[in-house]
Amino acid sequence: MAQLFEFIGNHLILSLAFMSVFFFLMMTLMNEKMQAFKNVTSNELTQLVNHKNAVVVDTRSVDAFKQGHIVNALNIPLSDFSNNTAKLQEFKGKTVIAYCPNGITSKSACKHMTNAGIENVFNLSGGINGWINDKLPIVKK
Repeated sequence: MAQLFEFIGNHLILSLAFMSVFFFLMMTLMNEKMQAFKNVTSNELTQLVNHKNAVVVDTRSVDAFKQGHIVNALNIPLSDFSNNTAKLQEFKGKTVIAYCPNGITSKSACKHMTNAGIENVFNLSGGINGWINDKLPIVKK
């Protein structure tokens, strides 16, 4: 134990950096565990669509949606979530999966949906980029 304190004293900046990274990692993990929605993989998305008739929501811009999206996905840009709660009410009682380019910004859409009272909300980990990397089909319109 004395060696630990000696190390910390000799390497204060390194020790502070380690503690900062550790604290950030713990906060990120706790935040993910406490969120009202779950993250799903591409395979899990396919299972939810096939077995639970899940609704897939693309939160990207209209132009990005036209360049390629998951089959039967609905395009609701992220900016529309905050001021269009009537549209979200259509999803009550349904399983909904949101995605964006990388799975990060769609978390905001998931939060809006859970705040609107939608219970079965999921976020696609890796977003459309993960979907494409898994060599799964996209539709271009």
